[in-house]
Amino acid sequence: MPSPWRTLARVAVAEAKSLHSARALLAKHTAVVVRGALASADCARWASGVLGSKDEWTEDFDGDQACLGRAFYTHLETDRTALYFADAAASDARVERHAPGLQDRMRGLIEEAVGGRVVARSGWCGAGVHVFPSGATVASQGGVRHFDTEGLAEEHVTRRAPAVSLVAMLVPAARGGGLRIWPVLYAGRDCVDDSDLPGDGALIAYGAGDVVLFDSYSLHRIERFDGDGPRVSATLHGAEVDAGLWETWF
Repeated sequence: MPSPWRTLARVAVAEAKSLHSARALLAKHTAVVVRGALASADCARWASGVLGSKDEWTEDFDGDQACLGRAFYTHLETDRTALYFADAAASDARVERHAPGLQDRMRGLIEEAVGGRVVARSGWCGAGVHVFPSGATVASQGGVRHFDTEGLAEEHVTRRAPAVSLVAMLVPAARGGGLRIWPVLYAGRDCVDDSDLPGDGALIAYGAGDVVLFDSYSLHRIERFDGDGPRVSATLHGAEVDAGLWETWF
């Protein structure tokens, strides 16, 4: 039986010196990695602010993960989208208060990558910071394989309009916790069985300040990790809504 997903010939990861050429590289690669895209001092400052603001985190999935700011996909999966939109402005204010400049920097990185005009998506949350605790489900089992299509309009997905995901590592796991990505593209179904996977994909290891850009339609997951501390990363999605015009959200 043919696979219900579109598959690429192979998975390939490009290492780049900056994000300026990243979108062109994505035409031939599954993901683009820029090592040290964020200054170590900024990462340390933002991480300190995030970890010191636990009382203002949004907890998801019974504490298996948390976020400074709100993530649309967690609210969609837990029937809390009304809360997501009602709290969007306050969510961005919390992120800015504890990690000043992070949201603007993440949006600027996507602007570098796509070479177009990038604006915040009206009424949606900007970049948020994920905290995955040690010993919780993602740490012990790895994340769920998924595509980043939840926030895309149906018409956008149908015509396969450009969309990208950007992940920046602030505090990597002591061991493991990389991003595994497969040459499998979204084609209308979210669940992908082991038997449908074309191999093991590619594993991208992170250091603090490293940034990974990939096609939002690509199948990926966070790998399991060990260590006493949490894994802390910032995420932002972008979609081209008109020629040269992109909107971002998380």
